[in-house]
Amino acid sequence: MTTDQLTLGEYIRRLRRQANQSLLSLAEETKISYSHLSRIENDSTVPNADTVVKIATALDGDLKRMLELADCLPRAILERIRAREQTAEPSSLRRTAGHGRHDPEPLGSGLSDLALAAGLAQEEVDDIMAAMKQLIRMRPHARRAVVEMIRSLEEDDDQPG
Repeated sequence: MTTDQLTLGEYIRRLRRQANQSLLSLAEETKISYSHLSRIENDSTVPNADTVVKIATALDGDLKRMLELADCLPRAILERIRAREQTAEPSSLRRTAGHGRHDPEPLGSGLSDLALAAGLAQEEVDDIMAAMKQLIRMRPHARRAVVEMIRSLEEDDDQPG
């Protein structure tokens, strides 16, 4: 089986074995139960994004690839990640009403209206809102890792060629 055809569980198992780490030590490091990690490695369960980030961090895995294999992010985000790899065109994710400004409204109509005004389809807006809600529920370190991954995709867009 080529590395392009690996499942998430197989990918994690290979990373863990390359690191000479037991499932028990990975469980202790990530604070994920041994049985849950075993089910993930056996592809018996699909982890959430927070769990994927913990495992990727512990095993120094490719976070983007692991999130794609887990298919635990909204489809729109995964499609944007894939699209960024295929094109150098600027992304609509960078369209904001001012860099660094805080949107005083909670997730709601203000942000949705802004995204719609930026030219996003309603389905994309719905997916982005769902992703934001999921990010909010994540632990801070996991949220930071996902945000950094998204930022790195934006930086890739800024590179020539």
